[in-house]
Amino acid sequence: MTTNETPRGTIEISTNAIASLVSHTVLQTYGVVGMAAPNLASDIAASLTRDPNRGIQVRQEDSQIVIDVYVIIEYGTRIASVANSLINSVRYAVEQRIGVPVGQVNVHVQGLRVSRTE
Repeated sequence: MTTNETPRGTIEISTNAIASLVSHTVLQTYGVVGMAAPNLASDIAASLTRDPNRGIQVRQEDSQIVIDVYVIIEYGTRIASVANSLINSVRYAVEQRIGVPVGQVNVHVQGLRVSRTE
């Protein structure tokens, strides 16, 4: 849970809210075709519960946020470019909307998907 102190009171932002913001940003990034779970057990659990934040893990270390993103990338795109774009997009979105510095954005490419051209 992220906490911001203001003169008018305290704002607490849950990790689920941050994960939701990250998920939306990730799916808007060019070259990303889907989210993946970090492991088989998480994949089964996310499928059963229809977790909208599947493939996103958010944790707070000291006063910074660390985000792990598990994605599936479009076959034929340059993986390093997509990953760098994803890192920059997520960092910018979170820091602009929440105001808390992002320490790390770790991108884990779990697979490639070929699109049908029909």
